[in-house]
Amino acid sequence: MKNGSLAIVVMILALIKQGNGQELVPTDLSQPQLYKISNFTESLNKKNKSEIKIAKSLFNKAHRNFLRSYHAYATVNDVFEKGNYDCLSGTYFLSRALTDLGIKHRIIETNYHIFLIAETEQGDVLMESTDRYQGFIIDKKKIEERIDNYRTNKADNGQLYLSHIKIYHEILPVQLSGLLYFNLAVASFHRSDLIASCQHLQNAWKIYDNPRIEEFKPILARSIMNSQLTEKQKDNLTDLLKSHVHQHLTASAVPQD
Repeated sequence: MKNGSLAIVVMILALIKQGNGQELVPTDLSQPQLYKISNFTESLNKKNKSEIKIAKSLFNKAHRNFLRSYHAYATVNDVFEKGNYDCLSGTYFLSRALTDLGIKHRIIETNYHIFLIAETEQGDVLMESTDRYQGFIIDKKKIEERIDNYRTNKADNGQLYLSHIKIYHEILPVQLSGLLYFNLAVASFHRSDLIASCQHLQNAWKIYDNPRIEEFKPILARSIMNSQLTEKQKDNLTDLLKSHVHQHLTASAVPQD
């Protein structure tokens, strides 16, 4: 692991608890989950197999054993406990498995998708976790076509507030945790739990400050002001949102050893 990546890992581990004692969702897998991943990757029978065949086996078996049912805003725990996943938690699982197998890969964030490009010894492979039947792409032309489709920013999840910005870049594996928190913030917002939404959004920007946070904040702030919360609660949550200053950081993937 490069020194820069290690520093980010240390920083995120330091954020496991906030000053108010609130427990955060794990930024790394639990020991039982690590054990399940280890057993799973060992079962792929790496002997005399090329990396591209191992990646293909990983993709197929992951969908049979873990990524069984698509659910929007599914968490990493949902993957292990229920077999539910979305593009983010599914990508997180595939990334951890690829790392366990020693296969280098890049994580690409777009407006509405997260996907992987595995850099095997036999060539690049695009892996889209939410497309179990056609999401493992080897052909270079088809990879380019799929990427072009992602770049068009076509929304399929109702998050139209992101339609006027363009996100397409590589992110660090640890930054997936920030996006997982952001998903929790949006899910809490849809449940009208505005306090939890603010807390999750704060956790998100501490780990990975990104443009979608700036786009979501005004929506959340308006809902707070129009809610049935007490004036004190409204003031506290509004102050919390105002405390965020977007850093305009550019993410770049760190090569994995």
